[in-house]
Formats: sequence, structure tokens, C-alpha cells
Amino acid sequence: MQVRDLDPAVNDRLKEAAAAKGLSYSEYLRRELTRIAEKLRIDERWNEVSSASRSTRERPSVPTEPWRPLGMSTDEIVASLHEDRDNR
Repeated sequence: MQVRDLDPAVNDRLKEAAAAKGLSYSEYLRRELTRIAEKLRIDERWNEVSSASRSTRERPSVPTEPWRPLGMSTDEIVASLHEDRDNR
């Protein structure tokens, strides 16, 4: 791969970073490019998930009518949940 018009100061900084890690210039650039590509893949996946989440939120998954009281106290609801879990 060839990079044209790279600022010499940038080239020097990259070479210094490679040397500081005990890597050849090529190996350092290979690792950095791989890291960048992986981050792009993660960013793309995040955008896909975020967009799917937004479209799911736009469609209500529960009825839009107001909630009706269950006629149970909080303690009764919690006890019922515990009972259900114990029976599994």
C-alpha cells in the first residue's frame, strides 16, 4: 500500500510510535489499520442496532389504552412473582 502526500511530521510520529512499541513500521501500520477497520465494523453494527431499535420504538408494543388497576397490592404482586419463580 502506498500513501501519497503524507505529511512528513505525521510519518515521523508514526515511526516513533512503532519504535516505542518495538514494532516494525509495517507491523505497526498493519495493526493500526486493523484496529481502525474493526472500529468501523463495530460502528456500522451499532448504527444498525440503533436504527432497528428506533423503528421498534416507533411501533408501540403495548396497547395504547390507559393501564387499568389489577386490584392487587404491591406486596401481593411481589409474592406472586416469587411464587412463580419458585415453581420453575
